[in-house]
Amino acid sequence: MSLHNLPNLFRAKVINRPSKTIKSPYVADILLDDGTETLCHTPGLGCSGLVSTGRYIYVSKASGTKAKTSFTAQISENDDSEGTFYIGIHPMVSQLIASKLLNRISSTAVWKSEVKINEHTRLDYVGTTQESKKIYVEVKNAMISNKEPRTSRRAIFPEGYRKSIKDTISPRAVKHAETLTELVNRPDTEEAYLLFIVPRSDCISGLELNKLDPIYCNAVSRALENGVKVLVFGLDFQKDGTVNFNSKLDFHIP
Repeated sequence: MSLHNLPNLFRAKVINRPSKTIKSPYVADILLDDGTETLCHTPGLGCSGLVSTGRYIYVSKASGTKAKTSFTAQISENDDSEGTFYIGIHPMVSQLIASKLLNRISSTAVWKSEVKINEHTRLDYVGTTQESKKIYVEVKNAMISNKEPRTSRRAIFPEGYRKSIKDTISPRAVKHAETLTELVNRPDTEEAYLLFIVPRSDCISGLELNKLDPIYCNAVSRALENGVKVLVFGLDFQKDGTVNFNSKLDFHIP
C-alpha cells in the first residue's frame, strides 16, 4: 500500500560531512550524478553512517527561500549480499507517514498532533474516541539495524551518541515512556501506544531495544507492565520516492 511519494529525487554521492563550506554536521557536500557539486541538508545527522562520506543518497530540492542548502537528504542507498535496499533517513517523513497509520489504531478517533501533556512533555498524537476517551501515541523512528543477515536482522532503538555508558542514549525517549506509563491507567484513557516506524524493508526479524541502554529498556518494560502497547510498522522506500507499507514487525526487549 502506497503511503507517500517523495517527488523529484536525485542520486548523489556524499563528498564531505560536515561540509567544508558550512561546518555543521547537518550539512554535507554532495556530488549529483550530473557532476554538480552542491550543499545538502542532512536532518538525521550522519544516521550512524548512512550519510557518511562516500555513501550514495537520494535528495530532493530544498523548499523555502531561506534555505542555506540546495537539497535535502531523503533516502540512503545500501547493499548487502541479497542486493540493494533503501532506507528513509528524513525523520519528519516517518513522522508524516505515522499519521497515515493511526487508522490502524482507531479509524473513528479524532486525532491531534504535538499535544502538550504537561509543562515538560508533548506527545506526537492524541486521539479522542466517540466516548470521549483518549488514545495516546508516541512515535519513534528506528532507521539503524544490527548487521545480521536479513532473516535475523533487527532495527535497533535507540541508537546514538552519549557522554557516558551510564547515561541513556535518549533522555527524551525515556521521558515519553514514563509519561505513557502515567497516562495509560487514567480513567479517561482508552489506550496508550509506543509506535515504532522502521523506514526500511530489510529488518525481517523486527525491532529490538538497544541492550546497551538499560535505562530505556527498563522504562519501556515498566510501560508494558502497566498496559502500554507497542506497535512496530516497517516501510519500504524505493529510489523513485515511493514509500509503501511493508509489514507489521515483531518487537523484542533484550
